[in-house]
Amino acid sequence: MKKLFCLCMSAVLLAGAFCGCDKKNNKGGPGSKPVSTTAQNTTETGDIDNSSAGFLGKWETYKVSVNGEMYETSYAGYLLSSVCRLEITDDKKAKYYDNLNPRGKERVVEYNWDMSVDEDGNDMMQLLSPDDRFDLWINQGEMTMKNSIMGDDGDIYYLLPVNEFKVVERPTEAGLDKVDYSRFMGKWEAEEITMDEEVFTETLGDYPVNVSFQLEMSKDNTASMSVLNSETTYEWEPEKKDQLYLWNDMEGFSMTVEGGKLILDNENPESRFKLKMKKVESFTEYDFEAAASSIPDENIILEPEEEEEPAT
Repeated sequence: MKKLFCLCMSAVLLAGAFCGCDKKNNKGGPGSKPVSTTAQNTTETGDIDNSSAGFLGKWETYKVSVNGEMYETSYAGYLLSSVCRLEITDDKKAKYYDNLNPRGKERVVEYNWDMSVDEDGNDMMQLLSPDDRFDLWINQGEMTMKNSIMGDDGDIYYLLPVNEFKVVERPTEAGLDKVDYSRFMGKWEAEEITMDEEVFTETLGDYPVNVSFQLEMSKDNTASMSVLNSETTYEWEPEKKDQLYLWNDMEGFSMTVEGGKLILDNENPESRFKLKMKKVESFTEYDFEAAASSIPDENIILEPEEEEEPAT
């Protein structure tokens, strides 16, 4: 299920409880020593360090374990190579690519890497960013990859080396670089939310519709969406002369402006999600913390405490 749709359902079914239905839980597994190659790296002491040699190059996912279930042909309707494509270079840099959105738009995350040794004495590469960390092992030419922050609660990626990444051709209209998309820019607040066949115009669960979704579109092809006070970043690019495409990890939305309203549509008939938004000079402020504290705890509803009988 897509992240925004999941967050909305959470607000409707259990007010105050947010869920993150992201596919990247990233579970890890044990690995073995990397295969040997002729590439060499130099340590800070000047000694030759070959431990990273087997990790360098381009890698694509060929299977993935998500929540304990193994996927070996496709994942959520996408090619397995779209789940993770990794390029590791000898300058201690790495790029993580995925294309898990309906239009196959590419998302790129940059990492630094360093070498380490796991508790079994196996060489291990760590990909590091301010927000994330992956552990990588190689066994018989196959790479195993996990998110070390999630530990055993995440997913496992299995990758094979490739000379070049698979390229999916996506033709676009000519002249899009000359179109003025300024009408999409600025701050927008939800006015109407459609989930499947249900339409919300006043509240979403216990929250006003206009503060449930607040979007800011920027000219640098980025956007920021506050969903029930949880902020997520997106990328956008022109798709047609009157339409943009907004995407992030595993979700994407066509964007049009109709009658001065911004329309976001995931175009998925199985789990329809659509936003109609109005332009605002500044976002409406709302105290989510105070609102959440006023909602009864789930256990109080399901397991109410028995009243104490007065002492006699």
